[in-house]
Formats: sequence, C-alpha cells, structure tokens
Amino acid sequence: MKKSRVILLCLVIVTYVLTIGGWYFDNEIMFFVCFGCFSFFLLMFSIVAMKGSASDDNLDDSDNLVDYFENNQEEYQNDAEPYEAVPEIQYEAAASDDSVYEESAEAPNDNNIADYQIMVDNLKAELEETKRALDDRNVELEETRRELDELRILLEAAKSKSDKEQNSALSILPKDIRLRDELSTVNIVDIAKSVADELHTAALRAGLRVQVSSGEERIMVRCDEDLIRVLFRNIVDNSIKYMNRQGMLVITLSTIGDDLFVVLKDNGEGLSSDETNHIFELNYQGSNRISGNGLGLAQAKAVVEYYGGNIYAKSNKGGGMGIYIQLPTS
Repeated sequence: MKKSRVILLCLVIVTYVLTIGGWYFDNEIMFFVCFGCFSFFLLMFSIVAMKGSASDDNLDDSDNLVDYFENNQEEYQNDAEPYEAVPEIQYEAAASDDSVYEESAEAPNDNNIADYQIMVDNLKAELEETKRALDDRNVELEETRRELDELRILLEAAKSKSDKEQNSALSILPKDIRLRDELSTVNIVDIAKSVADELHTAALRAGLRVQVSSGEERIMVRCDEDLIRVLFRNIVDNSIKYMNRQGMLVITLSTIGDDLFVVLKDNGEGLSSDETNHIFELNYQGSNRISGNGLGLAQAKAVVEYYGGNIYAKSNKGGGMGIYIQLPTS
C-alpha cells in the first residue's frame, strides 16, 4: 500500500510539472492532456491514501485490544469461576461489536469509493469534451491553412500578371533606355530643371519658356533616374510641338505625405475635352497633329503606372493643357 502511494505521488508531481510546462509554453494539447492525467493520478492517490489510513486505524485498534487482554489476563482468570458465563457473553458481545465496527468502517469507504468513481467519470467526460473541442479546433486551423494557401496562390498569380503588364507597358519606351537592377534615391527637382535646360534651345525656337517651381529645393524619390527623365522630357517636348504661339510651361512639384505631385501646365491652344481623353493612348494623334507617331505621352503614362502612380490631363480648346501626376516617393 505504501509503495502504491509513493508511485502515485511521483506521478502526481510529474504530471503537475508537465501541466505547468504546457501552460508556460502555450501548448494547449500538452496542457489539457497533462492536466487530465494530473487530476486522475491525484484522485487515485487520494483514494489509496484514505484506504491506507483506514487500514492503519484498524490495525492500531486490534493491537490495542490484544494489549488490553494480555495486561488484564490474570484478572479475567481470577474472576472466571463466579462469572463463568460472563466471558462467553462478553466475547459474543465483543464479536458482535467487532462485526458492527467492521460494517460501519466498510460502509463509509464504499460510499467514498462510489463518490470518487463518479468524480472519475466526470473527469473522463470533461477530457472527452476537451478532446472533441481540440479536434474541432484542429479542423478550423486546417481550413484556415487551406484558405491561406489559396490566397497565396491568388496573390502570386496577381503579382505575376502585374509584372507582365508592367513589362508590356515599358516595352514602348525608347530602345536606348535600360532599366537598372537597383533603384537609387534622386532629387526630382534637379531632374526637372536638368530636362528644362536640355530642351531650352528648342523651347525658345517655339516661343516657349519653361519654368520649374517647387517650394522645396530637394524632393527625394526612389526611382530609376532615366525613366523619370523620359517622363519629363516627353511632356515638355509635347508642349514645345503643339504650343503654336509664344507662351509658358510651368512645372510645379510638391509633396503631401509620401506622395509626389507634379503639375505641367502651359497656356497654349489646348484641345477639346473629347480629344484630351485619348492623348495617352498609344499612337493617338489629335486634330492639331504636326509630327511624330503618338508615342511621347503614352510612354509618360507607362512610366507613371510602372511606379504605381496616376496621370491625367485637363484641357479646353484655347485654354492650354494641364497634365497632373501623382507618384509615391518610395
């Protein structure tokens, strides 16, 4: 009995430590399984301990009774003749008392065992319920994992499609433009001024004065410098071609948060609203066609969309042309 209690006590301690470990490492399965085992072993240890205590009490009572009769044996022998029938009666009464004692001692133990059995059954039911809950949780996790895999496949497909569209859009750029493998951080104000200086002579011949305006001397943008030069050069060149009178082209640069805003506005003859809606289409040439093949503004749009920006134009016949660009700075 003592050996069983020692073994159960060791199991109780081990499962308790494992339960604490499952809680500490946030392992739900380990925690619930070890907690169930801990509860079961603790219950069995309690039952064995109570049985052992009852057995020890019975042994102590028997030893005390034997000692009593041995110490008083002479007294019973001296009184045996006058009261010959008494020892038999007392013995029978004692035997009767022992049986009553045994019955009274066994009855509570039986009741306690029944109560403990009910507790064990309840713990088993709770463990089964916990196991079912964990199984349901595993099913939900598996469903979520499958949905994430499907979403990852869709994102990869969308990215591949976007890359193809970007490469297709950039295919219309001049052949001498080569995309750099690594982007650099450049001052876009300096690039705009450099393009204006580069086309200064052609602009003067057309009667156009180009002015770059910015509230900041430095607006740093992470990009391919050659692509940004194509963007500015094509729009300024378009104004030079279709100005048809002396005027001015103002390039305004500003930032709001992480976005760069560029406005290129001239005071030339402009276009009708219907024609303005088509100026970024490949090979489109409006009613004021002079020369060229309709690539300039289409290339400008391709550059803007490559960097995830937006571009649109606004014009009225005789009211000049305005082109508005939004680009992320990173």
